[in-house]
Amino acid sequence: MKNSELASKLKEHFANQSVMTTKGITEILVNAFPDLSASTISWRINQLKKEKLIFQTGRGLYSFEFKPEYVPELSLKTKRLYNRVKPLCSSKVSIWDTSLLNTIGNTSIDRHWVFVSTAKEELEPLFNKMLDFSKQIFLQPDKDVISRYMMPQNEAIIITPLISETPLEQTGDYTSPSIEGLLVNAWLKNESYLQHLGFDITEIFKKAFEKYTVNQSKLLRYAARRDKRKEINELIKTIA
Repeated sequence: MKNSELASKLKEHFANQSVMTTKGITEILVNAFPDLSASTISWRINQLKKEKLIFQTGRGLYSFEFKPEYVPELSLKTKRLYNRVKPLCSSKVSIWDTSLLNTIGNTSIDRHWVFVSTAKEELEPLFNKMLDFSKQIFLQPDKDVISRYMMPQNEAIIITPLISETPLEQTGDYTSPSIEGLLVNAWLKNESYLQHLGFDITEIFKKAFEKYTVNQSKLLRYAARRDKRKEINELIKTIA
């Protein structure tokens, strides 16, 4: 059976599913080729991927639909801020802003809040060095600070610790969370910040999965690192 014929057979079998598992594909292959060894089945799946007949969306997860990789397009303001902050830290610096959520969710919320993350031990020194910046700077603000001082600000810089194993992406000279890291970070900040600005976290996840390749395995590993795997997995189930 040609790979194109096999792909048609898979599409027929998984017509009502947006995602296939390795186990599911293997069952179809075994039925079609009873004598295939495990190594040959693995090779056949790789051939389907190589010929772009299926696309991997996570560990052991596949789809028929091609979606582009997400490339974070930081605003000019955010890039300028990164260039000022990076020399102040000896550790890795990651940065993202609310304009990225506008891009993903097709929204136009007029707030430019920037989230700067670096090693925990560098947060206090970095905050002190940034006090002469023209923008309002907040160091791990609590709910009271957020509601009283942050919410009135159209522009703000929020300094937070960079959690180990955060999925990051290097775009040119700038480091920011990958689509998986960005979605988890947005979920974590939704109740405290984002929903009050007008963002809809469910819609952000839905649009992200519709528009881009999202590695669910990577996303859920990071969600587990933040102790939110169960909640975020349940959200994914509602939009898949």
